[in-house]
Amino acid sequence: MKYPRIALFALAFVASSLVAGTVYGWPPLRALLLRERGELSEKRLARHFTAGSWSVQGGRFVAGVSRDRVGTRFTCCACLAFVVGGALALGASEATNDAALTLGMFGLGLGSGVQLCVQPVAALFPESASTVMSSLSGAFQVSGVVFLALTAGDDREVGFYAFAACAAVLFAACLVMLPKGQDFHETANVDFDGGGGDGGDGGDGAESRRDLHARSEGLANGFSRSEQMRSVEYIGLVGWFTVVVCPLQFYISAIGYQLELKGDAAGEYSSIFSAAYGSVAIFAAYGGRVADVIGCGACQAFATISTAISFALLTLPKSAGMGVHVLGMTLYSLGRLFVFAMYFSNIGRRFGFEHYGTLCGLGLLISAVWSLLQYPMLAWAVDSNDATGANLLACAMLCATIPYTVWLGKREKLEREEKIRQSSERSTT
Repeated sequence: MKYPRIALFALAFVASSLVAGTVYGWPPLRALLLRERGELSEKRLARHFTAGSWSVQGGRFVAGVSRDRVGTRFTCCACLAFVVGGALALGASEATNDAALTLGMFGLGLGSGVQLCVQPVAALFPESASTVMSSLSGAFQVSGVVFLALTAGDDREVGFYAFAACAAVLFAACLVMLPKGQDFHETANVDFDGGGGDGGDGGDGAESRRDLHARSEGLANGFSRSEQMRSVEYIGLVGWFTVVVCPLQFYISAIGYQLELKGDAAGEYSSIFSAAYGSVAIFAAYGGRVADVIGCGACQAFATISTAISFALLTLPKSAGMGVHVLGMTLYSLGRLFVFAMYFSNIGRRFGFEHYGTLCGLGLLISAVWSLLQYPMLAWAVDSNDATGANLLACAMLCATIPYTVWLGKREKLEREEKIRQSSERSTT
């Protein structure tokens, strides 16, 4: 059965909003666990989040390879099955059951593979691919509000059981609507140029599949997977992403603790963080449109600088007041949104979707290994009862990647100028 491309995008958006980045809404769950068992240590709690955040990053490598080799439908459904199991474990376990909570967070984190698999729906919208992909990254950000909703009633069991039921319904929808293979044209009603259509099956689809596999940008890197992986474009992008992700993960694992050090004893500002984290998703599509017009480099620079400022604000003394940290949390949330949006968008724009899962997944796996530094950074902050040193280190790591974004921006500008020149030459002949 064929579905309108907007219906497939809607499924991709809902799936990403529900399960893709749920574990990044960690602060409200951390606060609830502390209310249940006040003696829980910060390092003990951090292990649960580290397991979840690692599975979000590392698990997407397995999901990406599976998507490329086995297919979209199977991989999405497998990820959702892990989400159901993880939610049940989080709902049933005691706050002191470290094994169950860690496994539950790990299973929930594997839901991120769903987003990786559905991102190629952007191939159905060639006229606005970056906008679509950035919107799905916004949906990823929205999923960070799920924990805030599940913990609102202080009944962890009911909340997570209900979430497991929602994930099971989503499993059924993906089983019916998603393509068996890698190409969303299998189940989409589209015409030759990727536009939405309500009739026909889009002919033989040869042209649309050729568009799917071709890169709209990039210079002389070849079309094979190995050539793309060895390209300067890919190595630079993965290097930037790997370095910036570690501070981003540390921020979430430590923000609740840091806010408490600055006077947030009731956890009010932890809830504000979760709300800000999800609400900035409304800017995702705008960022995608900007990337479509001026390229990814400028957006990546904005994301890097915004998150660096958020860490700089955390180094301010307690006397600065809590209001400044609302600004910092907003800048962090906005910057993080664009970091992930531009990573996925950049790969799709510059390398196409034929090897999309593997290309994205490898970068995510590398970043997952590097991001394990978040735990010793948190331990340093807790042991010293002062996170200033860790925050300065995180800020320095982010600033070190800014030259790459400048290089990318200049490169994209040259590419745009070359396209304009070629277009002008064709129009005069």
